[in-house]
Amino acid sequence: MLLKYVLLNMLFVGILNAIVYDPKDLSDYSQDPKNYTKNIKPLEIELKKKLYKEFMTSYFSPWKITKMPITKKNATWGENYSKMKVYGENYRLISAKWFDKVIKLSNMDEFDTLRQKAITVRNADLRLFPSTKPIFKDYKKAGEGYPFDYNQNSSVNINSPLFISHYSKDKAWAFVSTSFASGWMITQDIAIVDEDVIEKFKNEDKYFVAIKDDFAIYKSGIFKDYIKLGTIFPLRNKKLAMVIRDNTGKGYISRIDNNDKIVPFPIKFNKTNLNNIINELIDKPYGWGGYLGNRDCSLLTKDALTPFAFPMKRNSYAQLKNGKYISFEGKSNEQKKQYIKNYGVPFLSLIYIKGHIALYLGVKNNEPIIFHNMWGVKTIENNGKSGRFIVGKSVISTLEIGKELKNFDTSKNILTKVKGIVILSQ
Repeated sequence: MLLKYVLLNMLFVGILNAIVYDPKDLSDYSQDPKNYTKNIKPLEIELKKKLYKEFMTSYFSPWKITKMPITKKNATWGENYSKMKVYGENYRLISAKWFDKVIKLSNMDEFDTLRQKAITVRNADLRLFPSTKPIFKDYKKAGEGYPFDYNQNSSVNINSPLFISHYSKDKAWAFVSTSFASGWMITQDIAIVDEDVIEKFKNEDKYFVAIKDDFAIYKSGIFKDYIKLGTIFPLRNKKLAMVIRDNTGKGYISRIDNNDKIVPFPIKFNKTNLNNIINELIDKPYGWGGYLGNRDCSLLTKDALTPFAFPMKRNSYAQLKNGKYISFEGKSNEQKKQYIKNYGVPFLSLIYIKGHIALYLGVKNNEPIIFHNMWGVKTIENNGKSGRFIVGKSVISTLEIGKELKNFDTSKNILTKVKGIVILSQ
């Protein structure tokens, strides 16, 4: 009988531990964007033209360059991980032998010798090394281990122009430059494009953009891929187009079935469209560097603003350059909140925290409200060590999400760590 009680108790505790509770902010503040988009002003015509021009220039930049935009030294910075204690998917230390193998496979003696133009033909990952294997830091520490795969640079949408540096020794990987980052991409995910394909793809006044997330596209009823919100498509003869890879690795333009989830680009900056875009992105799982096809904080802000043709950078620090940055250095928490409430432009401002970024939505109950994808709230455990209350998804919250937690770390909460604000419309 005692054994039965113990087993039942263990089962009960296990069930409790499996339950994931949301921070109080998620019930106190509506997760529906329509509650924050009541007074949206349209973008000025000149600003719209400027943003569109900058977006298209950035988007096609890999097809404009004639050599790699980074040095070989910068391309191999990841080799520093070979000198650290890092772990694989089995929670075991990654051996020096594995690093030696993958570094040799990288074929860096051939760096920047191929110089070919290409494009993604599938949604792809951009990796630090030519390997699908993850690289985790100490999984016993809060904020390390899963899902922070340091072999993951970013995810890259289908139809993204590329510039190829060279191939790995086994030809299974290509080292490429995208419009926002460089790294290793699986060869089967890309196609080589010649000037004819490039000219057919570049139809500058007739581009379309996906305004829904994770939906299927087809060619003559045959499945081609799942599409991420913000993916760009050219229009060819009144049909949406993408590049297909043939059996030699070369690409050719192919028309696909039209889809009402893909609309003329850019879309209007208004209440209806903002509600639609944020509703598509809310409650989505957190994904470091686009890990497992999910989004991190900066990919969320990038994708949320792409349909409106904001040429967003890829990481949180780089996004400071997307507008006028105002530092909060020396300001108290209350002064930060007051400045944001007074001068922040709803849906056109970013709140910057070192290593994190969020889209400012406006004020509710006298609190600045943000939209962001976050891994967790920092806590202090009983042993005095740093911990995490896992959120793991995109949410609408205050700058003090999780403050009701008994072990809430006030010294490391979002508000305390806010460094400044970026006004995107300036």
